[in-house]
Amino acid sequence: MKRFYFDLAGALTACDRMGHQCASRREAKEHARFIAHRIAAVRPPFAQPGNYIRVRDENGVEIFEIPIHVGPGYSMRQVA
Repeated sequence: MKRFYFDLAGALTACDRMGHQCASRREAKEHARFIAHRIAAVRPPFAQPGNYIRVRDENGVEIFEIPIHVGPGYSMRQVA
């Protein structure tokens, strides 16, 4: 299992210092989607353009971003 880090980025930022173990990048993407969906549901004001979950690998390299928004059709921007 590898450790991935899920940062809140955009208007408000928060750096994930503990991380979360995932079996693969695919699992990390699913976890990031879950986090983005949960934030949008619990804190709707955060669901706006420019706010996203930044995912970093064990080396701190950003590998992708998941936008935080309300509604279906999550898109993902691949970074590395």
